[in-house]
Order: sequence, then C-alpha cells, then structure tokens
Amino acid sequence: MLKALALAGTVAAVWAPLGRACDVQASATAGAAPLSVTYTALCDSSVYRWSFGDETTAEGRTVTHAFAAGRFAPTLQTDAGTDALPQTTAVSLTLAAPRGGDFGKGVAFAGRLVPGPARVRLYRGNAFVASAKTGPDGSFRIVARLSAPGPYTARAAGVESAPVTVTVRPVLEARLVGSTTVGGRASVVARLRPAKAGAVRVEAGAKTTQGRAVRLRLDTATPGRLRVRVRAVPAPGWAAPRRTLAVDVVYPDLGPGAKGASVRALEQRLAQLHYALAGVGASFGADTTDALYAFQKVQGLPRTGRADAAVWEALAKPKVPQPRGGGDRIEVDKAHQVLYVVRGGKLSLIVPVSTAGLPGRFTPVGSFSVQRKVSGWDPSPLGVLYDPLYFTGGYAIHGAPFVPPYPASHGCVRVPMWIAARIYDTNPYGEPVDVY
Repeated sequence: MLKALALAGTVAAVWAPLGRACDVQASATAGAAPLSVTYTALCDSSVYRWSFGDETTAEGRTVTHAFAAGRFAPTLQTDAGTDALPQTTAVSLTLAAPRGGDFGKGVAFAGRLVPGPARVRLYRGNAFVASAKTGPDGSFRIVARLSAPGPYTARAAGVESAPVTVTVRPVLEARLVGSTTVGGRASVVARLRPAKAGAVRVEAGAKTTQGRAVRLRLDTATPGRLRVRVRAVPAPGWAAPRRTLAVDVVYPDLGPGAKGASVRALEQRLAQLHYALAGVGASFGADTTDALYAFQKVQGLPRTGRADAAVWEALAKPKVPQPRGGGDRIEVDKAHQVLYVVRGGKLSLIVPVSTAGLPGRFTPVGSFSVQRKVSGWDPSPLGVLYDPLYFTGGYAIHGAPFVPPYPASHGCVRVPMWIAARIYDTNPYGEPVDVY
C-alpha cells in the first residue's frame, strides 16, 4: 500500500473559478492511488451529472469516486452548463528487488511510477541511497550497493512505495595462522564483514567458539587432517554463509621413504608454489627430494632435501621468485642453482640444476636460445647428455643421473632425469634461454 507523504490542496476545498456556473467543494485531489475524492455541488440544479475523466459517471449533489493511478480531468453538468473541475492526480508507485544479494555488491531495484515521468528516490529507512528518472512509461531502475537488509522504499510525487527487504550475504573471513606441524601453535581466525551482520561460530572437533571476531586454537597433538567448520550466526535480515577449512597437521621432519598425509600435504604445497614434481602423492620419492632442494635453494635454507621445521615455516610464508623476462622462456639462476620455466611472463615451473663446478669449467652467462635438440642420449665433448637442449655451442640443458644441490657439471645445466623429458618436450627451437 502506498503511503502519502504530502497532500495537494486541503481536505475540503471550494472550487469556484470566475465565470463558472456552479461552485464545487472537493476533498484532496492528489495523493496515492486509489484516491477517493468527494465532490459536493454548491448550487441548486435539477440535475447533477459528474464525469470523472476515466470513462465513469455519477449523479447526485454529493458523490464520492475512487480514482485509479493517473491524471484525470473531471467535469460537472448542471442546469447552468458544464464546468471543468480541478485536475485529479492519483499516484501509484511500486518497488521490487531481488530476494538476496552480497554485501558491498550492486543490486538492481526496479519499479514503476504512474503517472510519470518524474525522478524517483530510493531510501533505506530515512537514509537517501540513490535516485533515477523514470522512462516515458514510468518505469525505473536503480542500482545500489548493498550495505544493509533495509527496509527500502521509493519516493516520488508525494508518495512512498511499500517497503521491500533484501537478505544480505555478509563476507565470511576465515584464515589459518601459525604452524600446523605436530605440536605447533595453529589457530583459525574468523569474522564477519560488516560486524553488524551477526556473530561467527567456529567448530573444530570438540572445540567450539562463537563471537563477533573469534580465534580458535587447533589441536595439533597428532598428525592428520582437521576439518574446521566456520559459519555465521546472522542478525535479522542477514544470510548465514559457511565455510569448511581442511587443515593438515604434519610431522615436522620428513625424508626419503616417508609416506602418508604429511607427505601429501608437503607435495601439494610445493606444487602450489610451482616447484617441479613427478606427481603429487603420499610417498616421499626422489622427485620430492629434488623439489625440496630447489625450494631450500630459493629460500636460502640449508640444502638437506628434507622437510624439517624450518622448511614448514618457510612453506607457510615463502619467498616467491620473479622472472626477469616476459613471454615464454627459460631462465637459469646460477646463484640459486635453479631453472625457471616462464610462461606468459609468469613463473610456471622451478627445477633444481647443477651448473659448472669443476676446476677450470664455467657455464656461460647471457641471453641465448634453443639452437639444437637431441632426443635421448647424445655424446658430446662435455659428456653423454640426456635429452639435451643446446643453447650455445656445446652447452646444453640436459638430464643427468647425478644432480647434486651444488655446482658440479663440466659447464652444462644439469636437471634431474625424471623432469628432463618434460623440459625437452615443452621448449621448442628458438625458445629464449637467459643464464645469469
């Protein structure tokens, strides 16, 4: 139902323009539709015939008529003639909105004003939100950023629409802080944005906490996977988003031959950081050792090939290397003894290498390209090379059975055998190779 914000005229006004045959008293002739208007003729006549401008008529000295939305020009016919009565304006204003939306995102409010056109203003309570002008048919659309459920109303031409509410989905923030190694101090921190949207409830096993902003300490006594459930306890008008976090509690020291969830978590994290692996699984193999060598080199850690407490800490907040060039290329970082495969200017793969380390030997530095490729084993002055990619003279990137975590080659760039074929297959002739 429309609410009238202001009335045009008075409750009872006398319509008596100069030269008219019959004076008329009328109630308010502007307001929300349906608008009921009472007319009384103030002259004596044998007939009083009212025409309301909407194809309806009535007779009698006093009549009451309900006008639908629109503008109308009623008349009165008496013995003395036909008089035009004041224009009557009955206003209809509707407002509709989606049932729900995300906090801080735009939502379209739409409706129609009859008669139009006019400017329509959108309010949340008594707070102005936005406005728009209607089209020729009176329709309007206002996109507003959601900050609260409402109620929202539209106002125009002295009337207010029926209120609408929008269920708002708040932002549920939940993150893991601390170390998830066995015995480590790990917690889940959660909150709702905005805070007025309600409280947050966090559950992890038998532990539960609830509040505006919460921090729940996790049980890291034994290795395994914890499922942490985070959900909103919403205030009225707000939705209740929820999330589930999978937290792996892992052993602080893993090495070759280890198996289980801790190894899987280690390899998943290394793969996320683009360190090369033959595959992600639950077994600590030679590829895991090589990936750890590459990670420890980049992070400046001792090159042990094992996942100890320092490695797990660095995995939580790692140094992320950046390529020096754009496009597709290979970069060899001699200082860190790693190779970067770059795709579209972004780091795609990090591989451990071993460059020149024998007395009197060196690995050339500069900008080169893949000039020749040989599939399989290829005898060369620098030794027998597997799947070599020659980038200058007899120097190549190639697979080797022995790739220690330090410089040890005759001058080539050695990579582990299990990754050599992949590098060979994915880097064509002409691929840029930067060595620095």
